[in-house]
This record gives sequence, C-alpha cells and structure tokens, in this order.
Amino acid sequence: MIRALGITIPGLDPFLRDELMELLGREAKRVVPGKLEFPATPEEIIRLNYSSRSGIRFLVLLDRRVLDPIDLNSIKRAALEVDWSLFLSPESTFAVRAERTGFHDFTSVDAAATVGEAVIEHFSSMGSRIRVNLREPDVTIRVYISGNLLLIGLDTTGESLHRRGYRVFEHRTSLNPVIAYSLVRLSRWLDSLGGGARPVLIDPMCGGGTIPIEAALAALGIPPGRWRRRYPIKHIKIFRGISTEAIFTEEDSRREERNLRIICSDVSPKSIGGAMKNAASAGVSSWIEFRVMDAADLKSLGRIDYVATDPPFELRTGRNRRLEDTFRSMASALEEKLEGRFSAICAGPALPKLMRAMGGLRLIFNARILYGGVVARLLAYERRST
Repeated sequence: MIRALGITIPGLDPFLRDELMELLGREAKRVVPGKLEFPATPEEIIRLNYSSRSGIRFLVLLDRRVLDPIDLNSIKRAALEVDWSLFLSPESTFAVRAERTGFHDFTSVDAAATVGEAVIEHFSSMGSRIRVNLREPDVTIRVYISGNLLLIGLDTTGESLHRRGYRVFEHRTSLNPVIAYSLVRLSRWLDSLGGGARPVLIDPMCGGGTIPIEAALAALGIPPGRWRRRYPIKHIKIFRGISTEAIFTEEDSRREERNLRIICSDVSPKSIGGAMKNAASAGVSSWIEFRVMDAADLKSLGRIDYVATDPPFELRTGRNRRLEDTFRSMASALEEKLEGRFSAICAGPALPKLMRAMGGLRLIFNARILYGGVVARLLAYERRST
C-alpha cells in the first residue's frame, strides 16, 4: 500500500469519500477542502483514474507535513527528505506545479522552483542528472500549500478527470461533469434503481445535457475514462509492469444493462440539439428522452420522481425577469408531485430567487462549493409531506 491523495472540487469531499468507500472499501481522511488521503495499491490508483466520477486528480502522496514557520527553506528541506529515486528515473523529465492558498512571503512559482531544486540536488548527490521540461514533462510533481500545511505528490492523472471526452457540443454555461454527477448522487435517483422500479430522473434546464448523460453513465456502469486511455504513469517506477489495459478491461466489464427513464428538457431548441449530440457521443442516447420544454411547465410531465438541474446563475447570461416566475412554477409542481428529491447547483442573483421559490419544500442539504471562482450552493429539497 502507498499513500494516495484524491482531489476534487472543494465542497464535494463527501461525494469523493463515499465513492472511495464504494470502489476500494476504505475510509479516506480529509486533509484540506477538496483533498482526501487514503491508502491504495498502484493498481487501485489506475482504477480510480479510469472509473472515478467524483475525483479530478489522483496523486501518489510523498509528503504531508505542517511547517512552522513555512518558508522556502522549510519547503526545500521537506522536499530533500523525499527519496525521489524510488519513484523517478534520471532518464525522465519532470516539472513542478505548485498551488498556494493563504498568506505567504513567496509565490507559487517560487515554491515550485524550490522543490525542483531539491529534486535536482537529490539526483546530483547520486551522480545522476535529471532534466526539467516545463512544457511536456514525463512526470509532474504537484505541490499544494494551504496555510502552513505542505503536500507533495506525483500526478498520476494528467489532464483533469472532469474532461470526460464525450462532449462535442459546448453550451455557453457548460456544467462540470464532476458536479453533474454529484447532483445525480445527491438526488438519490441512483439509489432508487433496481428490481422492477423505473423511476424517472428529470433535468428541466439541461443545457448541453451533462446531468442526464452523467446519470446514464453512472446507472449503466460505463467508466468515465473510456474516452481516455493514457495516463502519465509509465515514468513512475511503482507503476512499471502493471497492465493498464487489463485494469481498463475489468472496469469495462462491470457495465450493467438497465431500463432507464431520464428526461432531458430545455426551453432552447439549440441546447436540446447539442444535448442530443453529446449523448450520442457518450453512447447513451437510447436511455434519455429529449424535449423542448420550459421548466415552468414541469407539472405537465405528470410524474416527477427525482429532479437534478443546473439553473442559470444570471452571472454571464444577464438578468432574466421570467426566471423567478419559472422557479415558482417549478416549485409548485414539486410541492404537488415530487416523490424523491430535487437537487440543484445555484449561485449569483439567481440563488435567492430559487431559495425563495422553494420555500414550500423542505431544505435537507445546503453546501458551499467554489466553482470556477464563483461561490455556489449545492441544494437538495424534499416535499414536506414525505
């Protein structure tokens, strides 16, 4: 076992923690918001990169410590204590990327350069030379500094896992698929599947269709990594000799055949057309019904089991005088017909409008997440009578 670090959007930690328990059967410890530490084998880390829906990156964690005071000298001393030759070969190139939160007397670039110096000095002390390649390194070392906490790890993911690869249509306010999956999970629609039940999941403001697509992929057990087969692990020693294709094939074999009902609707015909293209690219069109429909007409669907949606924030799209009326009509339908849960992400001027409209429902989840530099809320409601 090695120490691993799973990274997600801050605020979605509970979803990644639950997923790690589902996939590995192990508890994960939150280190800082958005970062969880857990034990794993190299094979399991490859599996997570291929099958995780809640994570955006997985690292081999080399060091975690509190530094007081935290300065460039203390960071370098910590980096020098890592036996880099256990993980890297001098024939490989590397780069260091650092992210920093809090107040420090140095920049993220300074921290990255300091760790890079330590790596070079380590190999020099062994009579070897390792080269830096900032553009296309064989291995990326990631450094996270939060207050006086220092984390150093080796990136096993490369391009962020939220870039699923199926999206061929970009909606102007496309939703991060990791958030989309979290909304589906929060709605509890996935938990309701099984047996002869065929509960309907509705996204009445679907945009490019990310929520319905992520719902179908999860329900069918289709790994989100199926569109990407390459990960930057061949230059990390502990992964040598492992057949990634064998792991991918095993994960692909977990697919389930299910009779699903998912309704994907939007007032914009262009958005519905784009959602259909994205669903076709993801291979899940057969399980999704596409409709051009105003969310205010939600009651017309007759049956409302579960709802997960991403309403406009009114940040980039501007104020919409009809939006609050739409929210009220949608809430009226939910108060009358919702059988399960309504989940949504919202921010900006639209957030108080949505919460006012939902006043007749019972708020059961309200979490703050930082999404694209915007403070947003992940919300879940149920009918008061349930």
